[in-house]
Order: sequence, then C-alpha cells, then structure tokens
Amino acid sequence: MNFPVFIARRYLFAKKTHNVINVISYISVVGVAIGTLALVVILSVANGYDSLTKKLYSVFSPDIRISATEGKTFVCDSLLFEKIEKVNGVLDYSQVLEENVLISYKLNNDYVNRHTTQSIATMKGVDKNYENVSGITKKRISENGEFSFVAMGEFKLWNSDVPQTVMGIGIAQTLGVNLSFFAPVEVWIPKRGVKVSMTNTLDAMAVDYVYPAGFFSIEQSFDYNYFFVPLDFAQSLLNYTAEISAIEIKIDSTKNINAIQKQIQEIVGEGFDVKNRYQQNETLYRMLSSEKYAIYVILVFIITLFSFNIIGLISMLIVDKKKDIETFRVLGSSNKTVKQIFYYQGCMIAIGGAIIGLTLGVILCLIQQYFKIIKLPNMFIIDAYPVEIQIGDIFLILAFVFVVGFAMARLPIWYLSKKMKW
Repeated sequence: MNFPVFIARRYLFAKKTHNVINVISYISVVGVAIGTLALVVILSVANGYDSLTKKLYSVFSPDIRISATEGKTFVCDSLLFEKIEKVNGVLDYSQVLEENVLISYKLNNDYVNRHTTQSIATMKGVDKNYENVSGITKKRISENGEFSFVAMGEFKLWNSDVPQTVMGIGIAQTLGVNLSFFAPVEVWIPKRGVKVSMTNTLDAMAVDYVYPAGFFSIEQSFDYNYFFVPLDFAQSLLNYTAEISAIEIKIDSTKNINAIQKQIQEIVGEGFDVKNRYQQNETLYRMLSSEKYAIYVILVFIITLFSFNIIGLISMLIVDKKKDIETFRVLGSSNKTVKQIFYYQGCMIAIGGAIIGLTLGVILCLIQQYFKIIKLPNMFIIDAYPVEIQIGDIFLILAFVFVVGFAMARLPIWYLSKKMKW
C-alpha cells in the first residue's frame, strides 16, 4: 500500500483517544456530508418544481405559435394554411383570438336582491381544432391516478346554437360562477372606433352573453386570467370578420422542432413572429434557471464554510504530529511524502463526507419520490413535493465538493510547511 495513504488512513480511522483533533475530524466529515446532502435534496426539489411548471405550461402554450409582428390581429388566407399543413412534422393547427375584457356574473336570478360580481380577464376564442392542439382536454396519469385539467364540467364551447365558456377555476371562484345554475356570463368590451360619451357610457360598450360549461385548473397564472369561448363568438363581440391574433400549431414530438420552426418562418415571412414554447415563455424559463443557479450558489457557499473545518483540522494535526513527522524524516521520508500524508487525510475527509452526503441525499429523494412522505396542502394534480434527481447535478456536486475539499486540504500544508521549513 502507498505509504502516505496508509498513514493518513491510520490517522483518520485508527482507534485512539477522542481528543479535540478527533472530534474536529468527525465534525469535518459531518459538515461536508450535510452540505452535500442539502445540495442533492434542494436541487432535486428545484428540478421537480421546474419540470412540473414546464409540463403545466406545455398544456396551455402550443409547440409553435404564429403572431403578427405589428398589430394585435391579422387575417390568414387558406393558401397559407395549406402550406403550413404540408410541413413535415405539423400535426394540427388552431386559430385563436385573444383580448382583455370585463366579465360580470349575477349570483342569483332574484332581480330585486341580485348581486353582480365583475372581473378583468383574457378572453381566448378558439376554433374546433383547439382540442387537438392543446392538452387541456387530454386524460393524464399522475401519482394520484387519472386526471383531466378540466376540473369541473366539460370542455364544450357550443350547445346547439348557444355559445358556452370554459373558465379558469380562479375566475369562476372570483365571480361565484356555479354550473348548477343556468345563468349567463356577461362579456363587456369597448366598441372599436366609438367615442365614449360621458352621459351614456354603456353606448360605447359591446356586450354579449355566454354560458358556463366547465372550469379548468392548470396553473394560477392561467386559472385566474383566462376563459375560453368559441372563435366566432369572440370575433362577433370584437366586430371582426376573419381576424385572429395567433395560429397555434402542434408538432410531432419525434421531429426537430427548430427545423420545423425555421420552415414555417420562411413560409409566413418577416411580417410574423414564429415562436417555440421556450420563446413564448422566455421570462419564466429564465427565472426557473436563475432560481436553480441561485440555490446552487447559496448551498455551495455553505459547503465552503463547512470545508474550512478541514483547514483547522490539518493545521492542528500537523502541530500535534511534530514527533511523528521527525520520525518519518529519520526513516527516510522526504518532505513531499510528509506533505502527502496530511493532504491525503484532508482528501479522505472531503471524499468520505461527499459520498455519505450524496448517498443519504439520493435515498431521501427516492423515498420522497416513491412514498410521498412530505405532503403539499391544497395542491391540484400533485399532493407531495415533486422530486427529480438529475445525473448532471450529481456529478456537478461531487466535482465541486472534491475541488473545495482538496483545496482546503492543500492550503494549510502549503502555509505551515513554509513556516516550519520542511
């Protein structure tokens, strides 16, 4: 066995009196282990939330979205749709029209004591293809069994000739909408090109009625802001004929979405923006990435502080083992060999702490992933903290702990060897 490694291992693991140096050795190992465990667990939870958020946004945000570079709406001819359909990898598309509106709802039919609630929301008019493009109506499997994002009622925007709406559950709660009552939701918006009269403001407002058919629950930013209506209902209310605000496209997941995006951009020309899901939610994706890096930096700082124990340990050990050092030198050991003894002990502490912390962290994450020990109260779809272990994070954590541990082990040896002239 390598002599410096053998002596370092004896210093670290041999049975001996529990003096201050021994206690610091244990504290150093425990400190590195705790820091590594915290990195594994917290990063895995952050990965879980990151993946969950992206999955939820993928339900509402299409694979590719086409919108006008100037203005809110545009008219798309059938020839353009035919060209888009012919692109290899395009599965389906849907025309949508979005606009911010005022919605109101009468809580009961008692016209003497009626109470009206109001809210600002985004009306999203969609055509019949929307269900093929969006995942909002698809049944999915989760840890809680099968579920649909349509929490109540059904995603049905027409009942014979009567237009219906599917609302975010947050809006429905704000307005007090009840599917059991056959009461319409009033949709108000200022008329285009009409000046507001101070004597009669209602003349400048367009209003229409739509009946609630269901509530969806995806994510808070959608649940409290959006409600779906038929496309022709939205166009009629806004006094449009064939104008739309976007074309949403579903792409075959086995195809290269970047190549398809480039082809569609060439078809529609410079007057349109063609964005993939990341570009549609660029701020969100950047925020999720920044949060993860911020967490990593904070925990790395904590591990670094724990690793300073290695500096104190090696320094005290060198001072405590002066007689052993002289004995090694008399027996023919070089200064390099003596330095390696203490350096290897510091490395063993870093490696041992990292392996212990990593093992415990992975075990805890797997327990949470499969047994859902820590619950989330009042959470739709999931009822426990999401956890996702990523191999890349594991290697990154090990690399950092080793680098910091080895550096901390070398620093006191370099300083004291100069001080003691060996």
